[in-house]
Amino acid sequence: MLALELIRRQVGALTIPKEEDPFIFSPQMIAELQLLTFAHQALSLANRWRPSLPTGCGGRPITYQEVSILVTILVMSVWQVSPETMVNRLKRWSALATACGYEPGQVISSSQLRRRRDTLGMWAYFVTFCSLVFVLFQRGLLLGQDWVIDSTIIDAFSAKDGEAGWSFSKRFGYKVHMLICRDSLLPIMFLLSPANANDAPWATRLMALAHHLFALPVCVVRADAAYFTNKILSFIIETLQATPKVVFNPRKAGKKFLVTLDWVAQYRVDRGKRGYIERLFAVLKRYYRLNDLQGQGLWAAYRHTFEVCFAVLLTAWLADHLGRPDLTHSRARLIAPC
Repeated sequence: MLALELIRRQVGALTIPKEEDPFIFSPQMIAELQLLTFAHQALSLANRWRPSLPTGCGGRPITYQEVSILVTILVMSVWQVSPETMVNRLKRWSALATACGYEPGQVISSSQLRRRRDTLGMWAYFVTFCSLVFVLFQRGLLLGQDWVIDSTIIDAFSAKDGEAGWSFSKRFGYKVHMLICRDSLLPIMFLLSPANANDAPWATRLMALAHHLFALPVCVVRADAAYFTNKILSFIIETLQATPKVVFNPRKAGKKFLVTLDWVAQYRVDRGKRGYIERLFAVLKRYYRLNDLQGQGLWAAYRHTFEVCFAVLLTAWLADHLGRPDLTHSRARLIAPC
């Protein structure tokens, strides 16, 4: 059941006169958001924080720059297509290849795109994700005042995946622990673990990572009963200086504990606002294919989740850039598939 506040937002959005959908093409998206400059800054920052080893003598010279590879991955992530499909689009539309930074008449192959994507590594993905979050925070789209923490399970690609685990719901895969901004319904930070991991130990890591990287002005942190521990509550109150809205199960106090009407009213209000993250998980799984993991291992799961978040954040960035906040999560109404 949606919260009353969310229903009012939807009713208000229906009364606002809608403009015609922009439906811009991918080369226009790259030019409007200046993704080449953004990719260059993200890669420079990643290399500055963790410099790579110098290359030795010999070997084949690098034909395609890492900036072009990263922009290609960003466009590929928006539409959740395979490297083979992305390369076919680059060969078919020369304007898209030129916008991604390739020389005229030169397009990377699908096998080399897969290898170069693996060469970038998790660190470049992490810095790119943090850079996107920081850009949305600077634009005022991501406020970061109201946090919601929860987790969801994504199925493993193969039953032979040695790094995945079985959850209590008999699902084999990985668990995505995510921290989102409730006002914008956008992810701030996430971590992955096997599906059999407990939720509570990952909450302080998520909040500490987001707090040290972005220093967001958090006021309220919402979570369900799985996060009701002294360590989490102390971290929210003492470190974040925020108000914890963590669900307390009255049955833990014994059968003689009576629930008051004030507690029930407050529980219903907080439950509706805490349920925003469930709505985001539904959007990610239905429209961004979060549950369609293609690969084995924890790195493959991280890469897939990073690319899903790239698509969500880029769509929100473009919608805010075009002055269409009503299309923040409407990728198909905003960007053309080429």
